[in-house]
Amino acid sequence: MDQVHGKTTIIKALIDIYKANKYKVVLCAPTGRAAKRMSESTGEEAKTIHRLLDIGKIEDNKLENIDTDFAPIDADVIVIDEMSMVDIFLMNYITKAIYMGTKLVLVGDSNQLPSVGPGSVLKDIIESEKIPITNLDKIFRQAAQSKIILNAHQVNKGESFISKEEAENTNEDFFFIKQISSEKMLEQVISLTTGRLQKFGNYDFYQNMQILTPTKKGPLGTKELNKTLQANINPESESKKEKKFGDTTFREGDRVMQIKNNYDIFWDRTIDGIYENSTGVFNGEIGRIEKIDLSERQVKVVFDDEKNVWYQFSELDQLELAYSITIHKSQGSEFDVVIIVAPQAAPMLLTRNLLYTAITRAKKLLVIVGSKNTIDFMIQNVDSKKRNTGLKSKISDLLKEIN
Repeated sequence: MDQVHGKTTIIKALIDIYKANKYKVVLCAPTGRAAKRMSESTGEEAKTIHRLLDIGKIEDNKLENIDTDFAPIDADVIVIDEMSMVDIFLMNYITKAIYMGTKLVLVGDSNQLPSVGPGSVLKDIIESEKIPITNLDKIFRQAAQSKIILNAHQVNKGESFISKEEAENTNEDFFFIKQISSEKMLEQVISLTTGRLQKFGNYDFYQNMQILTPTKKGPLGTKELNKTLQANINPESESKKEKKFGDTTFREGDRVMQIKNNYDIFWDRTIDGIYENSTGVFNGEIGRIEKIDLSERQVKVVFDDEKNVWYQFSELDQLELAYSITIHKSQGSEFDVVIIVAPQAAPMLLTRNLLYTAITRAKKLLVIVGSKNTIDFMIQNVDSKKRNTGLKSKISDLLKEIN
């Protein structure tokens, strides 16, 4: 099954079934971006796990230091999406905050990148073989026409991309541009983002395109790529105001990303003539700088969901340029068009689950720019750092005692 759209269909069906039986259903996800996507795809409110537990103002790296009792979550059913991103600390707090008898539905893909924090919660739960599991592994006819989906499954199995012969009767939605040198890869990326993809659809960089790379460092890491792409896509102009912050120059028209949860910042928007306002912008949300007010020392960002947010200059550490983002940062997001840059990098950054995660971010068109050797290495490199966890055996032992 198309693991993205199949997942959404099943979540919506579960919600309908539970609601028809008068169950109260709560939806949540580990990141703001994933919660937003969950809400958009289901038509129901979805919160971040931090907000659901009311620990929103605690930094992720301090989660292990929380010593508190949580108010039980008022729900008959809790559905958590993107479970592969949930670490052992967050899962511990979730279990402390549910009533006995509450149903917990965990949705995720253990083949994607593991959580940033410790543990392999989803993988351990699956491998314990003590919890009921449903795998979405069937590719239906419509999904089988997509090379993106077919090649994601190929990578997951440790096999090379499908051949031209195997690609008959499939959509032209997957391209691999083979380049060896960093200079040639960069030329291809600039060409693709400045108009070359127009023949495949009405793709605008600011609306529906994202460049992903495994690394922050080097000529094809996010830091240098963002500088280069800013210069080509949104060049310096007398008509555009700028603000330098640290080693980053923010310019009117720039694509930017929120890089930490801010539950207190005010936003407003008007959609179809209806005005609304609230607070909260979350790690991973992407927008565009509409205005830089030098006299008021403020920057206005319009996010992809049309939220208008004003940042004081002193708050610009919450933003970074987002013409290119790391594959890790993209987890939990989807984009119409994805360009994956695959340069030489440290082996720990060139893993199968990293490539699989990157491919599955694309909805309509995927272009990979890199060397065949790098891609082949990634497909075979399953040695992401081994995590020594005890959750799998603890689940097995506990359920043996209960049974």
